[in-house]
Amino acid sequence: MTRFAVDPGARVLWCLRRRASDVRCVVYAGAGAVEVHVLQERDLVLKELFPNESSAVLWAAEYRARLEQQGWHDSPQDCSPSSAA
Repeated sequence: MTRFAVDPGARVLWCLRRRASDVRCVVYAGAGAVEVHVLQERDLVLKELFPNESSAVLWAAEYRARLEQQGWHDSPQDCSPSSAA
């Protein structure tokens, strides 16, 4: 099981697992925009920018649904933001 740490001000929206791989979605709310990062293990695989957090969260939910259709499943124990990376 992979444990993740997030930067201050960031929030993990979800974590999914498939086979031996973990993927997580982290949102960073900034002054002018909101960033959503999708990371597989420790690698950034996708970064999207949004004008507000509600748009970012909606996009993240839709992306999660697509991954679940491909066989990814919930892995909430891997989302501990207080764990060391």
